[in-house]
Order: sequence, then structure tokens, then C-alpha cells
Amino acid sequence: MKSAAIALSDLPIPLDVKPTARWTSQMLEMAAHIGPYATLLFVEAFGGQYIYIPEDASRNRAAPVIGEEAARILSRIYSCNRLQVPTAKNALAEARRGGVIAAIRSGAMTIQAAVPILGTSRTYLSHLVNHTDEGTDRPPMALPNRPADPRQIELFDIGETE
Repeated sequence: MKSAAIALSDLPIPLDVKPTARWTSQMLEMAAHIGPYATLLFVEAFGGQYIYIPEDASRNRAAPVIGEEAARILSRIYSCNRLQVPTAKNALAEARRGGVIAAIRSGAMTIQAAVPILGTSRTYLSHLVNHTDEGTDRPPMALPNRPADPRQIELFDIGETE
């Protein structure tokens, strides 16, 4: 029985994310109003769609995703407009993979182990680790504890000693 693998989309968007060159001008403008984190939450939820921003913030369907205050700001800035929301795949991927790249640099994870998580090639991941500053502002991603396979015996007794 194979355990469920971690995918890039399972990794969280960091609360302190910062805009980068992968952000569209529309995302940068939005981030100036509601912040980078709320902007990424917005594009993740509505990317690729046209979304109407009502004047009345209580009717703003983005409120459950980005919060009431950010929805009020969006309604004030973009009221009665239909926004074409970018998919922002590259910006979302960059924001999420920083912890994985930091884990590789710290030695907590190998490039080979990170390839299936990030869904990229080993060559591209090596390039990110060795030739960019991506992930330098992130703590290394903590690897989830995998449950022990009940079919395997323990090789070493790591129980408490007296």
C-alpha cells in the first residue's frame, strides 16, 4: 500500500510572502492594497476566471477566501468591475517551493526527494538550488512524519532506557 505523496499544491503559501518578478502587474497592484498573502489566496481561488467585484463588500464572494477587511478594500478599489484574474501558476509555485528549496540547501532533504513534491525536473530543481536565491528567506520545510509500516520489524530498539 502506497502512502499519499505530498504535492506542490499541498504546501502552504507563506504568510510573509513577497512579490517577485513572477507576479503580474495586476497582482502587484492588488498586493499594494490587500497585501501579498491575500493576493495569492485570491488568485489561487479565482485564477483564470472573470470575477465581478460588487460595491457592497458583504456581497463580495472573495470574502471567505481573503477575509472581510481585504474584501472591503477590494470592493472599494475595484467596485462594479469585472476582473480577469490571472492564474498565477508560477507565482504560486515559487511562493510554495521556498521551504523545500531551503530544506535541500540545509541538507534536510535531497533533490531527488523534492522532485516529486515540486513536480519539476531534477535539472531545473538543481538550477533553483545552486543558481538562484529562491528559498533563502524561508525556513526549511519540516518533513511530515510517515507512519511506520506494520509489516516491518524494528531494527533498533529506541525505547526508553532506565
